Amino acid sequence: MTTTMRACERIAREEGLAAGLAAAVGDTEVAETAPGRFAAVPATSVPEGVRVHRHRLADHEGVVFLPTPGTADAPPPTLTEVGRRLAAARLGLVRRLLDQAVEHLSGRNAGDEPLIRKQLVTGAVADVLAELELLREQILAPDDPVAVVDAHDRLDDLGWEVLKLFGAAGYIADHPARALHVSVLVGNTWVHREGDRS
Repeated sequence: MTTTMRACERIAREEGLAAGLAAAVGDTEVAETAPGRFAAVPATSVPEGVRVHRHRLADHEGVVFLPTPGTADAPPPTLTEVGRRLAAARLGLVRRLLDQAVEHLSGRNAGDEPLIRKQLVTGAVADVLAELELLREQILAPDDPVAVVDAHDRLDDLGWEVLKLFGAAGYIADHPARALHVSVLVGNTWVHREGDRS
């Protein structure tokens, strides 16, 4: 993995979604690169007075959506690299929340033992960790936009798997797991799918 992608993953794991997003898209000409009509950016990167769209959960994560002209049917070559860096950041975020889920499950008992020791739970955690390792290798595929789109789709699915480990708490707006919900929105604004203009 290149240093930049390693940094994106590490920053998101240590500091959260907005910091990982900043690392992934910080040097990007957003208006010229984003494939759709909106691009997720860190709220701190938007100059005062610039019109943005907000989402209630994204506000808690320090993310806003900047209107862009979109790249329509001809995304720039740089979009694949941005998508790869963003996938690395999202991978770090999934790992961050997985760590929190393991801590959460370690403190909750079923019967006389922590939930984290239950076979189904340890199996679910192991499956997520294995998939993260596979995705880390997949996003290294050079100049392969299809691999990038697939990685983001798989990260969406992994996020839902981690959310389930939090139980009902994973679906409460003021719980840190909301970052996984916002991560899906963020990914969708930076991934170019054929025929998609949203």
